Amino acid sequence: MSGQPDEARHGGPPRPLTILAWAVVLSLLAWIYAPHVAGMVANWWDDPNYSHGFLVPLISAYLLWRQRDQLAKAAAGPNYLGLAVIGAGLLMLVAGQLAHEFYLRRISLIPVMWGLVFLAWGWGVARRSIFAFAYLILMVPLPYLLYDAVAFPLRLIAAEVAAWGIRLFGIPVYLEGNVIHLPNLVMNVVDACSGIRSLISLLAVGVILAYLILPNRWIKVVVVLLVPPVAVFTNALRVTAAGILAVYWGRETLEGVMHDFVGWVVFMAGFVILLFITLGLKKLFPEGRRQA
Repeated sequence: MSGQPDEARHGGPPRPLTILAWAVVLSLLAWIYAPHVAGMVANWWDDPNYSHGFLVPLISAYLLWRQRDQLAKAAAGPNYLGLAVIGAGLLMLVAGQLAHEFYLRRISLIPVMWGLVFLAWGWGVARRSIFAFAYLILMVPLPYLLYDAVAFPLRLIAAEVAAWGIRLFGIPVYLEGNVIHLPNLVMNVVDACSGIRSLISLLAVGVILAYLILPNRWIKVVVVLLVPPVAVFTNALRVTAAGILAVYWGRETLEGVMHDFVGWVVFMAGFVILLFITLGLKKLFPEGRRQA
């Protein structure tokens, strides 16, 4: 697209008027999005399901920094198609505002930011930075409707698999939906035990592992698709371990430090499984062309 100002075409410093225009635009966007970003950060702080949100912007920044030389070479000056992307993002914001939908309002920030990059430095930089901005989707807490739609079946699966696993240790189990009846206690597989927390966190880990380690785009997709079964398996393992510990050492193991410790160990097990899968696929497909 045309529209490169003199300073962009000739590599000179930006004009004061250009700097002023950008300062006004960025200040306006910061004022619009400040409450939405603050609400999102509060979710990261208060809700353990989204505590990984603090890391996602840092990882995105790292992804941009590691290709800083390529981005500098690809910079070609303004491309006004970026305005269309910014406009689309702002329309999402307005739609979210009218529908009282937090998710739409928050996620609209991502196309707005990417559109600003597109507008300022052109398609070359926008294309190379698209993954770093897309990764930011993982920092936005899910809408409650989607969260509940995913969490409930995960609770049933975790209870079913855990009941089967506990029986393998010779312990009698009666399963009633998401409730596991053991000889000395009743375990209710609630949302916190559904595995959705592991699923969300492992998805953030799996995506970045696949991006950084694997050379082939389709093999990366395979790793991401394997995240849900790995998360379900490791969470079922956690519920199984919790049930066995509770039978032999009492219901205290279902709460407090022991409960948190088992959860941490199982999450790390999921991370290690994903890492092995990723490294194994890299060995199986070493000739794939690396695609940034």
